[in-house]
Amino acid sequence: MNKVFWIDGGAGRVIAAIPALIKYSRLNPNKDWVVLVAGFDFLYWGIPELQDRTYGLDTKGLFDNIVSKADVVISPEPYRNPAYWRQEISLSQAFDQEINNTTDHSDLELPLFNFNKAETMVSLQTIAELKQRQKKNITVVIQPFGRGAQPIARNENNQTTDVDDEESRSLNAAAYLSLAKKLSLKYNLIFFGEPQFQLAQDTYASNYTCDLRQWASLIKESDYFVGVDSVGQHMARAVGTPGTVIFGSTFPINTSYPDYFQIIEKPGIKKYSPIRIAGLDTTLSNRINDKLMEFDEKEIGEIFKKICEDIDKRSEEHTSELQSRLHLV
Repeated sequence: MNKVFWIDGGAGRVIAAIPALIKYSRLNPNKDWVVLVAGFDFLYWGIPELQDRTYGLDTKGLFDNIVSKADVVISPEPYRNPAYWRQEISLSQAFDQEINNTTDHSDLELPLFNFNKAETMVSLQTIAELKQRQKKNITVVIQPFGRGAQPIARNENNQTTDVDDEESRSLNAAAYLSLAKKLSLKYNLIFFGEPQFQLAQDTYASNYTCDLRQWASLIKESDYFVGVDSVGQHMARAVGTPGTVIFGSTFPINTSYPDYFQIIEKPGIKKYSPIRIAGLDTTLSNRINDKLMEFDEKEIGEIFKKICEDIDKRSEEHTSELQSRLHLV
C-alpha cells in the first residue's frame, strides 16, 4: 500500500512527530510510504529512516509523481485526540496513536537531530567566540516568544519595542528584559527568535540569524536553554540540553517534557484551548488564560533564582562535555 503521512503545523509539531515516524519505519521496513512536511522538511535531514522518504510541499512534481499514486493519505492531528486534550498523553504520544494506531508508547524514542560537520563547527565556533567576548563560562540560549507572538510597538527606527501573544504562550517584553538582564550578569546569553522579535532595548543577549537546523545545533553546543512553549524546547530535548520552560496557557504534559525540564507555571486557573478543532471555544479559553504569562519583578526574581539553581545542579556534566568539544575549534 502506498501511504502518505502529511505533517503540518509549526516546527515543534514536526519535531514531535519524529519518534512516531521512526517507530513506523521500524515496524514497516518494506512498505511504500512517504512523509510530506509543510515548510520544515529540512528538520528530517540526516535521519536515516526519514530523510529519503520526506518531501517538502514545494517539491516539483510532488502531486503527479507521489501524492496522486497514494492509496491512503493520513494527516495526523494530535489536537483532535481526546487523550491529548484530557492531558493524558504528550504530543509525541498523540502522534504515535495517530500514526501507529497504538496506545503502547513504551517503545517510543525521543526526538532527535543528526547534524553534519559544517553545522557543528559553525556552532562550536560561535560559542567559542561568544565566551571569549562575554568572558563567562556558561552559555544560555533563551527563547522568550512563541509562535503566536506579534510585534505591537516600534520606535522611530522601526525596531520592535514590545510584543503580545493572544495565546498567552510568550513572555511580554518587560518580563523578558528583566529576566535577560539578570541572566546576562552570570551567563553568556543568546536570544533565539526571528529578527522582528529582537527588541531595540535588549542590550543583554547576543542576536544571531540562522536557520532552524543551525539553531538546534547551537542549542546543543550551549550549556542550558530557557524558553516557552515553542520550538526551542523541542530542539533542546532532542539534542539533550537541560533547561527551564515557562508555561502559560498550555499544559506541560501535552507539549513539553516535564520529566526532563524544569517547568515553571504561574498559579491560577488554566483552561484548555481547543485550537485546531475549528476554533471551538478558543477565544473564550484565551480570555481565562490571559494573565498566565504576566510576571512582576518579584516573580521574575524567583524565576531567575530557580534557573540558576537548576543550572548549578544539572549543567555541570553537560558543560564538561561541551568544553571538551570546544577544543575542536
